[in-house]
Amino acid sequence: MRYEYTLTYRDYLDAEKLHRHNRWRAALSYCVWICVVPILGLLTGLAWVANSYSSPPEWVSNVAAFAGAGLWLAFFIPAMRIYGIRKCWKRLLPESAKKSVRTDISVALEMTPEQIISILPGRSEGRFFWSVIVDYAEDGRLALVYIKKKQFLFIPRRAMDEVGWAELRSHLAGPR
Repeated sequence: MRYEYTLTYRDYLDAEKLHRHNRWRAALSYCVWICVVPILGLLTGLAWVANSYSSPPEWVSNVAAFAGAGLWLAFFIPAMRIYGIRKCWKRLLPESAKKSVRTDISVALEMTPEQIISILPGRSEGRFFWSVIVDYAEDGRLALVYIKKKQFLFIPRRAMDEVGWAELRSHLAGPR
């Protein structure tokens, strides 16, 4: 069966969130790099700034470079995360849409008894045999079909009717 639907940036963000919930290493990496490192960097930098204005002990000048790097990381890492997500999303857009305000992507998904075919019209066509599917995750908004350990197709709930979802689940539950 063939299904045609559009993906939005919100779908992409939801897919990233579901990936973090499904893979503990992705969640741990996210927590460390997006939460812990910037907070530690900010605390280190603020402690250095506060101590440099009071009667500075000798160690304050010794950790200046470390504190400066901490402050830089506190702002750089979250900014690069936002930039990286936007850049990955824009790579999915067709060339004609990259400079426009339209951020929806037309997608076609076809399921045959042998393979699943993901088509981005005018961009690419991916054919994946059911036997190469590594994992599957689903929540109330979308489903992830893992092609590789860190590579997945994301399918929003609105993309298919219940018959299509049942067919997808049956293919994924079958022998691989």
